[in-house]
Amino acid sequence: MSNFDELQKRAKDISIQIINLIREGKTFLIIGHIDADGISSASIIGKAIKRKKGRFIIRICRELNNEILEDIKSGEYDFHIFCDLGGGNIKSIDESLNGKWLLIDHHQILSADNDSKQVINSWQFGFDGGKEISAAGLAYFVAKAMDEENTDLSWLPVVAMVADRQDKGERRAVFGLNRNILEDAVKAGLVKVSIDVLLYGRETKPIHEAMASTTTPFIPNLSGNKNACLATLASSGVQLKQDGRWRTLSDLSEDEKKKVVESMIPYLNPVESPSAAIDSLIGEVYTMEKEDEHSSLRDAREFGTFLNACGRMKRAGVGVSICLDDRGQALQDGESILADYRRSLSKLIHVLLDDENKLVEKNSFNMIIGDDLIDEDMVGSICSILSGLSRFEKKIFLVRTSVQDHYKFSLRKPPHLESSVNLGLIVHEVCSSYGGSGGGHEAAAGCKILTSHLKAFLKTLDNSLSV
Repeated sequence: MSNFDELQKRAKDISIQIINLIREGKTFLIIGHIDADGISSASIIGKAIKRKKGRFIIRICRELNNEILEDIKSGEYDFHIFCDLGGGNIKSIDESLNGKWLLIDHHQILSADNDSKQVINSWQFGFDGGKEISAAGLAYFVAKAMDEENTDLSWLPVVAMVADRQDKGERRAVFGLNRNILEDAVKAGLVKVSIDVLLYGRETKPIHEAMASTTTPFIPNLSGNKNACLATLASSGVQLKQDGRWRTLSDLSEDEKKKVVESMIPYLNPVESPSAAIDSLIGEVYTMEKEDEHSSLRDAREFGTFLNACGRMKRAGVGVSICLDDRGQALQDGESILADYRRSLSKLIHVLLDDENKLVEKNSFNMIIGDDLIDEDMVGSICSILSGLSRFEKKIFLVRTSVQDHYKFSLRKPPHLESSVNLGLIVHEVCSSYGGSGGGHEAAAGCKILTSHLKAFLKTLDNSLSV
């Protein structure tokens, strides 16, 4: 049973603790995860502290382990706030930091940690953190409890929720507590909701470039291939240029948009009916009203990809600067990072799909082997994109890469797979059996395993996912 009143009470208690620490002149270290949700949630807390004249530093990490905890412990910070990571390390955090910490997270946590007053986690209050709210959403409730004027930060959780693929409602809509936050953003004039074609760069890119830039869904032979997209659109009858200028999707009439979508149908899931294929490309669009019409930040989904790109390309500081309202050099740097990220993704995906030896089929899962090809920071992005392909829709999907003395895995439930397995819980349990670390949500998880345990781990995982 979900209890929003209790969640709000926890947010208020945490906000009072933060405000008291600010008044005492304490310095905060805010530790966020490497993805868009981690960057957004850390930035929200940072902005809220800054507005109360507090001092803080934001640090972005791909994971939290004992080595990083020791490094954090040795730093000259009075208090530590973890955002979107650390849920599986609560005991270690407390032992290391001696109570001088708070944790804001939406991943499933151990039942033993459910009563911790230093944690605000959606699962403690009966809300599904994989679907109903992101870490940035929880950070927003804390910030709002610190000061009602922080409602103007409500646009950041909107970016995070779609970046974390929580747009699982009808027509790709967000729901649950995410909907409440979205309503705050709409009322504040920060976000506009509409129904449109779900192509990246709807307002900013030529139509063929928007089509080529779209990876959710990944469109075989079109995603990452501008020339193929241009040829496909040329045969659709849609006028692509007007007065010497490339038209964008936002320039098109409804009839022209329909033709654009119809031109993509032959490349989509062959199992689906044309109407189902069209539905996968049309849905709720969240426009960031305060962003420039020609910016990559204008569309919430593209903004999320922008932040993910900064994190995955090891330039998380640029993403944080953007969230803290830098629209100068950081935005220019970010545009370049985003372009590099898209090129890297496209190249990797085509290399992986073109080599059948990279695919391993087990009873309960399909696995792409990206050893020596995929950087560990890119594994999750690759897995999210490939798991949406029709050829992988009947089993749990994994992507693996090698990192020094261990393997890193990312796991996803394909969108159309009907399965009751909870990836986050299974991965945590199986990894613990082999001295590894892992966890996540029902439909998405990740883990690390020592190289020496690979064979046994995969066998156990296969059996566990077959249940």
